[in-house]
Formats: sequence, C-alpha cells, structure tokens
Amino acid sequence: MEYCKNCEVELDDDMVFCPLCGLRAGAEPISVNIPKEKHPDFRDKTLNEIENLSLIQKLKLIWKISGIILISGIIITLAINFIISHNINWAKYNLIASITTFANISFVIFFRKKPLILSICSLTSLILMFLMIDYFNGDSNWGIKLGIPIVISVYVLSLVILVLIRISNQIGFNILAVIFIAIASLLLCIEIFVSLYSHHIIILKWSLIAGASLMPISGLLFFVHYKLKMGIELKRFFHI
Repeated sequence: MEYCKNCEVELDDDMVFCPLCGLRAGAEPISVNIPKEKHPDFRDKTLNEIENLSLIQKLKLIWKISGIILISGIIITLAINFIISHNINWAKYNLIASITTFANISFVIFFRKKPLILSICSLTSLILMFLMIDYFNGDSNWGIKLGIPIVISVYVLSLVILVLIRISNQIGFNILAVIFIAIASLLLCIEIFVSLYSHHIIILKWSLIAGASLMPISGLLFFVHYKLKMGIELKRFFHI
C-alpha cells in the first residue's frame, strides 16, 4: 500500500493524486519555499482534466452544469412554494425564467457562429416568456403591451449596431457614437411603450432629456472619429 509523502494519507493502487493534498502519487513533498499552487505536482485532477478539454467540450460542460443548476433551482422553488402555500403560484415565474435562461444559454453555445439564428431563437424565447407571464397573470397583457415591444426594440437596435460595425470601413469612436444614439432611441421607445400601457397616449418627458444629453456626446464622438480619419494622430488631437 502506497502513502502520500506530503501528508501520509493511505493511497489506493489506482490513485494518481492524493485525495487530501493533491500531490501526485510517488512525488516528493512540496518544499516550504515553493508555493503549493506553483508546484508542478500539486495540481487538482479536475483542473487538469478541464485544461485538456477542447473548446466544444468545455462549452458542453458549461451547458450541462447550467442545466443541472437551473433544474435544481426549479425543483427546490416548486417544492418550497408547494410546502408553504399548498399551491404553485410564485414558483411558476421562476420556472419560466429558468427555462428561458437555459434556452438562451443553449442558443449561445450551439449557435454561437450563426448570429442571425441565435438572435431569432433568443428573441423568440423571450417573447414566449412574456406570453407565459401574461397567461399566468390572467388578462393583464403586460407582456404583449410592454415587455415584448421593449425586447424587440433592444434586439432591433442591437442588430442595427452589428450591421453598422460590419459595413464600417473604419471602426473607432464612430461605433461609440452609434451606441449612444441607440441608447437614446431605446429610452425613447421605452417611454413610448410605458406611456401607452399606462395612459393609452404618448407622453414624452425623461426620454427627451436623456436623448438631448446623449446626442451631443454622439456628435462629439463622430467629430473625433472624422478628425482621426483625416490623419490627425490621437496624441496630437488630445494634446497628450
């Protein structure tokens, strides 16, 4: 029977590492002058296995671990809800949110090289989530009138930014300017949808103030990008 030379734990014949300290079987004890984490033999077996995985295998591992965590959370919250209330009410929202989260993790992992399919699937899952929330709430139509329009606005503006990045000949401060304009547009859309949902008319207040604050910043960024594009060096432009 072999023993660990570092902590004297008894090792089985098929053990490669000590289960207590992680030292390789048969290796000499770690010197006090060498940090354990830097010792070549002091490596966790799990970390070694993860490092040897390919990118696809690592992504599948993340996918499986995420599924286990989310399914465990669903079961626990359903059980707690039923034990406390003798019914399933608030836990069903966690159920639909967890399913949507797992679906989006799956889309990112399996469609990461197909952004269009990824966006369509992700948007569809979120729309279904809001429809389910409306179904659970009865006839509130919160998801149809407010949640879905806002989510679609986010995806459309994000798609516009990605398209502009792809077709842009020079990427720099111009992309930041476009992002600020997209944020201002999103805030405007949010206030429009919220006012229609709450008052059935369009009332614009804070989104106009936010947009008026962001537009000059975007203009300045476009100006800086234009100057740099004309050949002026960044250090010279900012007097560094």
